[in-house]
Amino acid sequence: MRLSLKIFTRKEIVASIPLFILSAIVVILDQWSKITVVDSFYIGESMSIINGFLKFTYVHNKGAAFSFGDVFNDDVRLVLFKIIPVFVGVYLTYLIVKSKEHMVMKIAYALILGGGAGNVADRIRLDYVVDFISVYHRGFELFGMKFEPWYFAIFNLADSAVSLAAILLIIDFFIQRKKEKALAKKENVS
Repeated sequence: MRLSLKIFTRKEIVASIPLFILSAIVVILDQWSKITVVDSFYIGESMSIINGFLKFTYVHNKGAAFSFGDVFNDDVRLVLFKIIPVFVGVYLTYLIVKSKEHMVMKIAYALILGGGAGNVADRIRLDYVVDFISVYHRGFELFGMKFEPWYFAIFNLADSAVSLAAILLIIDFFIQRKKEKALAKKENVS
């Protein structure tokens, strides 16, 4: 007697290959950029890329987005930032292959999978994430109004992929809402 645990069909796997390639590209670019920064910068070193707007600043992030959880003890960080993300990655893989959602959703899942995998790779290998992209505004005065300087959290390409996925999900939500309203209106007219 042969036990079969076939979860995915061949057709589903083949159809998902481009999405997994997208995830792999995100991981490769993310890891390449981080290795380049680590090899080129000292910790804390900055280099202006677009004066007054963008600079690269090499930092270690032991937390999650915006350094959330960087002060948690090692056991909590292990569970939150290494173990749980692996299970989320497995679930995203399942969604990419099995979900009946339209392609925009699947692209968002693939971007989240790639971004998450890039950051989890850092956490497993280094016990922190390499961040380096710093977006800021140095402030200015215009027509007597003073605009104060502001600084966004330092992030990396993996974080950018996850943020892009969030934007896609939000846009998709509104597109689907509009379609649902149009369909409901059409049904009410009939």
